[in-house]
Amino acid sequence: MNQPVAERGFSIIEVIVTIVIISIALTAAIASWGNIAKHSSDVMWQTRVSYLGQAYLEEILSRRYDETTPVGGSPICNPCTAEVSFGPEGSETRETFDDVDDYHGLSENAVGLFNAVVTSGGISSYRNYQVSVEVSYVGSSYFTASDNSLVKQVIVTVTPPGNTGQGAVKFSALRGNY
Repeated sequence: MNQPVAERGFSIIEVIVTIVIISIALTAAIASWGNIAKHSSDVMWQTRVSYLGQAYLEEILSRRYDETTPVGGSPICNPCTAEVSFGPEGSETRETFDDVDDYHGLSENAVGLFNAVVTSGGISSYRNYQVSVEVSYVGSSYFTASDNSLVKQVIVTVTPPGNTGQGAVKFSALRGNY
C-alpha cells in the first residue's frame, strides 16, 4: 500500500528571512537608482559650462592684442610698451570691445554672450550661469622679463547655477602679440 506524501509548506521563519532579504535588495536598488537620477543631469551642466568657456575664449582671442596692434596682429609694435591698466577704454561697452584686455574685469550673466545674436534677452537655458574674465601679462616663468608685454593670459571662469552641485570651472588661454 502507498503511503500518502506529506505536504510541506514554508515555515514562518523561512518567510520572514525571505522578506528581509528581498527588502534589503530593494532598498539598495532604490538607493542606487536615486543616486543615478540625482546625477543624471551632470553631463548637461558640464557641457554647457564647457561651451560657455570655449565661446568666451574664442570671442576674446579673436580681438586685437591691444589698442596699438593692427588687425591681423602684425607687425608687432616696436618698441612695445606694456599697457598699465586693463579693462575698457573710455566709454567702451561689451559690444564695442576691440582688444583682449578690454574684457578684463568682465563679470556677467552668461546670456550676455547671446545678446548680440538674440535680441529677446539671450537664451534662457544659460540664464543662471555666471562668467567672469581676468586678463594679465604672463609672468617671467614662461618668458624672459623683456618679453612679458608680448603675451597675455586670459582666464574665463564659468560658474553654473547653485542648484547643480557643480563648482566653478576656469578656462585659460594665452594671446601673443605676433
